[in-house]
Amino acid sequence: MFWKGSELGWFERLSIHSFLHQGHVVKLFHTDPMDPQIEGLELVPVQEVYDPPRRLAKNAAPSFLADIFRLYLMKKTDYVWMDSDILAVRPVSVQDGYAISWSGPNSSGQINNATLRLPPDSAALDHLLEHIENPEIVPEWMNADQRRIVEKTPVGRRLLKQGKLLRIVYGPRGLNHALQKTGEHVHARPMDVYSPVPWWLSDLFFAPPAGVEAFVSEDTQVVHLFKDQMRKYNARRQPPEGSYLDLFAKSVGFEG
Repeated sequence: MFWKGSELGWFERLSIHSFLHQGHVVKLFHTDPMDPQIEGLELVPVQEVYDPPRRLAKNAAPSFLADIFRLYLMKKTDYVWMDSDILAVRPVSVQDGYAISWSGPNSSGQINNATLRLPPDSAALDHLLEHIENPEIVPEWMNADQRRIVEKTPVGRRLLKQGKLLRIVYGPRGLNHALQKTGEHVHARPMDVYSPVPWWLSDLFFAPPAGVEAFVSEDTQVVHLFKDQMRKYNARRQPPEGSYLDLFAKSVGFEG
């Protein structure tokens, strides 16, 4: 997990607690001094994996930095990446060195990067890192107008410009392009494994559990809350009594 800032919210704390509850080692890579006081959580400065250039660290969106960071995490460690709005419902496993899944039924939609593990020798991973480290290369998965703007940008500012033009350039957009290019998309598992509830139904987590449970299967390892897609009213409050989130928090002994 990656965190820019000094304070974790209720959802992030629940996410961390859920993985600890399943027996996982949880490392939180942070950009700022922090002390969340979560027993068992390991705090690690992001610089131990990726130290972004000063201009990028200061001006890029946190989500853009997190997309780049997780790629270096794949290359330099054997960790599985998890977004901070994911809940572990079972222990997480990796299959043939990969932990990726489709966002739609029957291998449809795109491959999500909220849960991510690629082997360090992945050709798709190397393809993305090559673009990050060599700003002379303009990503072919950007549209023509975006590429023209990047080409006119001074080389030293191109990476930041890419993130300004297409925030997910090294997130789902770039990842899906690279995986399709190398054929590694065949390692993606069905959506119910890592992302059973579609993003447009994220408010189901605030309703009685039957709505979420309709999407969950015996193969489900984690559920993605898609916090950025929740209605602001829900995202700013603790879940109501009897909702899926309320019952889940109680089931893992989370008290906030």
